[in-house]
Amino acid sequence: MRRGVREREAGYLLLETVALGLIVLAAAAVLGLFARTALLDAEGRARTDAALLARERFSASAAELDAGGTVSGGVTEVRRSDTVYTVSADVARKDVFYDVTLHISWTVCGRARSADYVRRMRGRHAAGN
Repeated sequence: MRRGVREREAGYLLLETVALGLIVLAAAAVLGLFARTALLDAEGRARTDAALLARERFSASAAELDAGGTVSGGVTEVRRSDTVYTVSADVARKDVFYDVTLHISWTVCGRARSADYVRRMRGRHAAGN
């Protein structure tokens, strides 16, 4: 009679071990999911900041053109939210129009990312303005 009780206890120990193993696997999967979500969130914020930076640069260039100036290219670095953005501006002038191309690159969590933004602007020094 004593032997039957130990065999049943051994069966429960095996079930408890399997259940604990499944709990550990589920916890590891959830932690991996949270890490991936945090990475995607950081990349999304950085891409949004890059788009806002491009918008800011385009607005500054438009204001310069409205004041009668010209738009010039070049490379600058901007730091926002613990991310360093490298902004490369290329300007091609065609008559009274300026084709401005911004190439913005940055690194998030060790991954290099970039985006290109293009806008055509009109200068004030056109005849009839």
